[in-house]
This record gives sequence, structure tokens and C-alpha cells, in this order.
Amino acid sequence: MNDKTSQGHPEDRDDATMERLLRLAGPQARIPADIEARVYERVHREWQTASQPPDGARVYRHVRREWQKDTTRRRYRRWALPVALAASVVLAVTLLLQQPPSAPARVTIGTVARVVDAAASGALPAAGQPVYAGDVLATGAGQKLSVVINNAVSLRLDQDTTLAAVAGDEFRLDSGRVYADTGDFMYRDHSLVVHTPMGTVTDVGTQFSVQLAAENLDVAVREGRVDVSRGADEFVAVAGERLRLRENDTAEMDAVAPHDPFWDWTASLAPVFDIENKSLLDFLRWAARETGRELVFEDNELRMSAMRTDLHGSVEDFEPLEAVESVLATTNFRYRLEADRIVIER
Repeated sequence: MNDKTSQGHPEDRDDATMERLLRLAGPQARIPADIEARVYERVHREWQTASQPPDGARVYRHVRREWQKDTTRRRYRRWALPVALAASVVLAVTLLLQQPPSAPARVTIGTVARVVDAAASGALPAAGQPVYAGDVLATGAGQKLSVVINNAVSLRLDQDTTLAAVAGDEFRLDSGRVYADTGDFMYRDHSLVVHTPMGTVTDVGTQFSVQLAAENLDVAVREGRVDVSRGADEFVAVAGERLRLRENDTAEMDAVAPHDPFWDWTASLAPVFDIENKSLLDFLRWAARETGRELVFEDNELRMSAMRTDLHGSVEDFEPLEAVESVLATTNFRYRLEADRIVIER
């Protein structure tokens, strides 16, 4: 017995595949009469040629099968492309949804300027390293750190200090002491704000320090003015004043001179002054401001000569007063250091 189905005859396999496709295609519409007649005629001619008498029922089944094959092919061609496109869209959306959300970009607010690490009690960021909003800067015993904010503001941390960078002009002091120099710009767009558990300090074009110890707030002003708010209370401190807010809600005001040794710790953290092609006058003004002293010339001619004198080299490794001595040693100018003045003479 020749069982083509059991032997996997190609025709039977094709018929089985077509039947599955037809079932997937769903209920079929009635065969149009003209198509049925054309297919019947073609099959009839083929059977006549093969000398095999046609059977009406078999012819009909064959006609219907041929029509269904043609219809299925047309349906497949019609829907294959849209289905493929839809599948690719679904796949793309799925992959997109499965991707982890990208981390928000970190905002750079400044750069580490100087590092003093005498005790090496913990790792400090290196000079030149960026500072981002959200960073927490912390120094240990014997450590100090300064950063330049927005290319203008100098922020200096004393030892045993923890300072959080909230934004480019907003910080939170958790412990220790910080010094800020916002420059000579009295009309800047934004003030520097330092939050503490004991109150908020806002500068008005100034040099000032904020210290938090034993839940007492100490605000000293070297130049300009600061506003201090604590709850409903408002305080103002100007150059030469030192405001102390106690835990018991008392407030005291003392005097502190701009050149007082109280400020000496900030000198080693001063930003480097690039003297290359700068005038001697500009350099001396910087050094005087960093030390809280007045710059005085013996006469106007000497001042004009300092303005016309250009400098070259570097004072990167010197503190302000050391830099003055080093630079003037290479010129015809001399200086005299007084308690509150730097006097330039011949």
C-alpha cells in the first residue's frame, strides 16, 4: 500500500500546511462564479489531457482549494508588511521602556583652588577638581580647603569643617568655619547664602566668616555687610563687626578689625593671583585686600609708576604677604608693613 501521508509526501505536507493557514484565515467567503468557472475549465482541460475522467465533486474541491490558496496568498501579502511594521514598533517601544532612566546631569558650580593637608587625616579632593551641586566638602584636623565658585567667589573651609553645596550660590554649614570672599561686586545678581541650624547668613558684597560650634553661630565681617536671619529675628553686621548668636537666643556684637589675627587662617587658602602681564598696582591691591590692609603709596608719582610696571612669573607657592616680598625684591620699589597698612616707598 502506498501511503503518501505516512511517508511525508511533499504534496500532502503542502496540503496540511495550507489547511492550517486556511484555519488561521477564518471563515471563507463564497467563491465568485466567474473564478469558479475559470478554474473548473482549466482543471477540466488538464484532466482531459491526462485521459482521466473528471469527477464533479473532486473538481469542485480542487477549485475551492485553488481559490482559497490564491485568497490566502493575497491576504498574506496584504497584511504581512503592516504586521511586520507593527511588530517592530512594539519591539522598539518595549526596548525603550526597558532601558533604565538616565541619571540627571551633574551641575558644576566651582573648582577646588587650594588644599592644605598637613595631617593627612582623610582624603581631600585635589586642586583643579570640579565641585558639583550636591557635593559635601569635609576637612579633618590639620586640613583646609578652598574652592572658586562661578569663577568669582572664593570659599574657604577651615579645619574640622563640613559644608554642603546646595547650589552655586547656596550652601549649608553643618559644622566648623567657612570664609567667603564675594569680591568687590556690590550689585551682583545673586547673593551668597549660607544656611546653618542657628540661622541663615546672606552676603551683600563682602568678605565674611561663618562659624558653627556648640550650637552657637559666629558671623564676622571683614568687608561689606551681611544679613543674618533666625526665625522672626533679623540682624545686620558690617565691616569690623562680629555677631554671636547664642543657643539661649541671646545676641552679642563685638569688634574685629580687618587685619586682626582672627583672619590669618584664610591667607594660605587665597586663590592664586596670576601676575603674568599684570600691573604691579593690581597685584598690590590684591595682596592688600587679602590681608585686610590699606594700600598706601608715598606719592602719586610712585602710584603711577606701579601702574606702568608689568610683572612676569608666578607667585603660586606664596601667601599674599610672602608674594609681596618676593615680587618687590625684583623691582625698585620697597614696602613697609604696618598693622593696618602696606606702605609702598622708594
